[in-house]
Amino acid sequence: MILRSRVLPLLIMALAPMHGCKTNANLQQGLPEPVILNADEYRQEITDVDRLVFAAQPFDDERRASLDTTLKALAQRVKAASNARFLEVESNEIKTLAEGSRHMPEAGLRTQLPQQWMRIRNNLFDDRSWFARSAADLEQPSPPQ
Repeated sequence: MILRSRVLPLLIMALAPMHGCKTNANLQQGLPEPVILNADEYRQEITDVDRLVFAAQPFDDERRASLDTTLKALAQRVKAASNARFLEVESNEIKTLAEGSRHMPEAGLRTQLPQQWMRIRNNLFDDRSWFARSAADLEQPSPPQ
């Protein structure tokens, strides 16, 4: 009897927040409608970020600063493309990635940065064969003549 008198109030408190929840809620409601941008119009910016993200060289201060600048410029251009809420959200994701790249340890940059960049890139742009997915996909610069 004592156990039941202690458990019942706890059970009621635990279940109270769920009172009135609808199980048939529309989870799509309120989410921004995706806007797919033409990747060819952003090819220079995308390939610049790809080179910075996937290059095999260490993430020194210069590379981190360049990545931060390049990502922030892309974020501004994406946001300016339209007043769609989706582009604002994705622009903020790019800015967050830029900020994180300045302070993340090298090991995290090697594993997390490529995954996050590809996720954002795939959300924003229609897929292209020229997208890099690793260092092996980067175009090698022409040797000086």
